[in-house]
Amino acid sequence: MTNPLTRSLAVATAGVLGAAILHAQGRGGGEWTTSGFDAQRTGWIRSDPRISLEAMQKPGAFGPFKFLWKLKLEHDPNAPTALTEPILLDRLIGFRGFKSIAFVGTASETVHAIDVDFGVPLWKYHINYTASPPPILGGPAACPGGLTAAMSRPTAISPRAIGAGGFGDGRAGRSGGGVGEPAKGATTLATAGRGRGIGPDAPAASGTPGAGSVPGSAAAAAGAVPGGLPGGARAGGPGGGGGGGPFVPGGDAAYVVGSDGYLHALNVSNGWDNMTPALFLPANTRATGLIITTGTDGGAIAYAATTHGCGSQPDAVWAMDLASPQKTVVAFKAGGATIAGTAGLTLGRDGTVYVATTDGSAPLSNSVIALEPKTLKPKASVTVAKADFSSSPLVVQWQDRETIAVAGGGKVFVFDAALLRGGPIATVSFGSANYETGALASWLDARSTLWIAVPSARAIETFKVVEQEGKVTVQPGWARAIAAPLKPLVINGVLFAASSGTRTAPAVLYAIDAMSGKDLWNSGRTITSSVRGGLSGLSGGQGNVYVPGSDSTLYAFGFEIEK
Repeated sequence: MTNPLTRSLAVATAGVLGAAILHAQGRGGGEWTTSGFDAQRTGWIRSDPRISLEAMQKPGAFGPFKFLWKLKLEHDPNAPTALTEPILLDRLIGFRGFKSIAFVGTASETVHAIDVDFGVPLWKYHINYTASPPPILGGPAACPGGLTAAMSRPTAISPRAIGAGGFGDGRAGRSGGGVGEPAKGATTLATAGRGRGIGPDAPAASGTPGAGSVPGSAAAAAGAVPGGLPGGARAGGPGGGGGGGPFVPGGDAAYVVGSDGYLHALNVSNGWDNMTPALFLPANTRATGLIITTGTDGGAIAYAATTHGCGSQPDAVWAMDLASPQKTVVAFKAGGATIAGTAGLTLGRDGTVYVATTDGSAPLSNSVIALEPKTLKPKASVTVAKADFSSSPLVVQWQDRETIAVAGGGKVFVFDAALLRGGPIATVSFGSANYETGALASWLDARSTLWIAVPSARAIETFKVVEQEGKVTVQPGWARAIAAPLKPLVINGVLFAASSGTRTAPAVLYAIDAMSGKDLWNSGRTITSSVRGGLSGLSGGQGNVYVPGSDSTLYAFGFEIEK
């Protein structure tokens, strides 16, 4: 049994030293800190110390790209979802060296932190449901209940300038997790925190916020949102997310929103709460696209969308001011329209929030909508008849313009963000009009040509956006037959895509030359389950790619590092 005094000292020490967790700028292409990699949901990692066309074709010092490890986490066979898209942190410093961590959540609302160099658990945290409506788990695919949104770490709104690859071991700048005693290990190890139930062989830590008002109610509108640190309090280090940033209330934490609507900021070292859980969303909604943004003004905003009318709530975009003492929450409600896409919302480089809506009879159906940062006041919108948008918007800077791409009804629509009301500047058809593409990926090649990758029913299809004589057009690129592919990601010129798979034909991960469409590698029969898209997806970085299986097994592929 843990001595109360010892436990109190351990908690106090962890709280003080946890505040010293620092995350400096990475040397590689940035970290995967939110769904779709960055605030613009591009899925594009500009550079990587290990992954390149040359390394995939002719293995060098790191050997061949291969299967590294798999880790089975708890699984509810009745839940239509399994693991969320992995969110990554490269280089947490502890007394036993560096740790690179993946954070994933399960449908049963347990968060797992995994040492990705060894494929072993570090800690886990279970979210205790506290809302008055009973929890829902195992509902229909549209409203499955449980934890639905990928986690997030602080993410810069505008991606920094990123140089070429070739950065030695390529580890990012260091985060300091100064917890524990020299030669005894950090609190990421079981021995350091059994009083709180952390570590791989201890019961999960639990988060139980106090009761509070539901967002959207009169009390919430008046600012009576429970929890949170006092304004200006600093419980952690500066924001990471590929761009770094100012101090964020809750720190450089792993943020997660439970099905009861409470936002948790978990210490990356040990899973302890960095701030009191704060009410963010209505209970039992289908949350998606959680992102914690940092700005040069010292502000920090949490955004998320709720979709498909789950929890008897209209579709909406939500914003929480993390720097305010009350953790003030505002919402933009879509007026009966359905918000499209697996990520829900996307941010422009100036912080503008973009959402798209599906077909329907509501006034804002078939629309792309721009909202003001923080306040979510409508800024601009355009309605495209019968567009039936199905993907989250994708935003990329191209030829001095901020370009938005959205898929719907078997077409890709390209908009100039500054001229949104004028409608699409180019369109192109792809695949089947009946296939709902939930997300796109994009990248720029060496000639600054904008590429867009579209998961269609039976293939990954690519398109090039070009401007000739002042007119923007979308031209076909290459296509690769892949059955029901997930949204791809692009790392340093290599496109990774996975088939969804079935019980009899499990998923396969493919590496493809992003310029030519030439196959470079595939995982064969390594993955033994399907991979469910929609509420999950691929992520990667620092030489690795992660695939969350529908049986709650996380797979890692990459180049082996020295251990």
